[in-house]
Amino acid sequence: MGKKLDPILHEVMRRGSSRAGTLRVLFVTTEMDDFVRVGGLAAVSAALPRALRAWSDVRIILPGYHDLLEQLTRVEIVGQCAALAEMPACSIGRRATRDGLPVYVLLCPELYDRPGTPYGDESGHDWPDNDVRFARLASAAAELAMGMVDKDWAADLVHANDWQAALAPAYLAWKGAKTPSILTIHNLAYQGLFPRESLRRIGAPEDSFHIEGLEFYDKLSFLKGGLNFASHLTTVSATYAKEITTPELGCGLEGLLSKRSNEERLTGILNGIDETWDPSVCPQLAQPFSAGDWRGKQANADYIR
Repeated sequence: MGKKLDPILHEVMRRGSSRAGTLRVLFVTTEMDDFVRVGGLAAVSAALPRALRAWSDVRIILPGYHDLLEQLTRVEIVGQCAALAEMPACSIGRRATRDGLPVYVLLCPELYDRPGTPYGDESGHDWPDNDVRFARLASAAAELAMGMVDKDWAADLVHANDWQAALAPAYLAWKGAKTPSILTIHNLAYQGLFPRESLRRIGAPEDSFHIEGLEFYDKLSFLKGGLNFASHLTTVSATYAKEITTPELGCGLEGLLSKRSNEERLTGILNGIDETWDPSVCPQLAQPFSAGDWRGKQANADYIR
């Protein structure tokens, strides 16, 4: 990890040791393989928190999509978030996965109980209120991390993922919290761009719309807000961390990302693999196979053609 990340983690681990004996991490995401998958974020959101459980009390917060709620029955309501600007009030529920990983669910049917994907309708078009939908997630995550929702839990560290959760560090700052945060960039090309009027819709301070805040070519950028407010930035590989500081792959944000890199606040950490999956006993394969079983591999390749 980068040199600048070490003092941050040292401090939050010190806080965790002094308060509860273990570091408390809130993982903010919009996908998780256990419940809903659109892309690679879902796999990371299922695997990384589980890997972190060995040394932390890590908990996930997800929007309460219809399909997710069908799988998580008997959700315990732990608190409420008041309405803010055009973001409706919501409840926060808590449940656990089958292997005991705590999951908080943002319960707001008018924003999340819809057909289609987490991001758009059945025709593939983005929901027109995605600014409100994901600002609601980021703001609720900040309140949960600050101990304002679940009376029995607060976070020492917030880990936000991609543009949909990127404003969680910003809401922490706007609410006066000192909680450190990490933002992981999975795909820089998706930045969460909205008209300037979205500033009012999501209850962001008017003075946050500037080049070192949320403003990006006269639009509001959720991702840029996260890049500015997060304590540290990570990407899915060291190579990608370098690539996004170049004009060719920086998507207009290469200047800011280069600055973060020079400050040693941008780190590339290679995504790992799920070592719990064993293809020799997986019942979902057309034909289970081992490392040297090329016939088994070919049988599966033929099956999906």
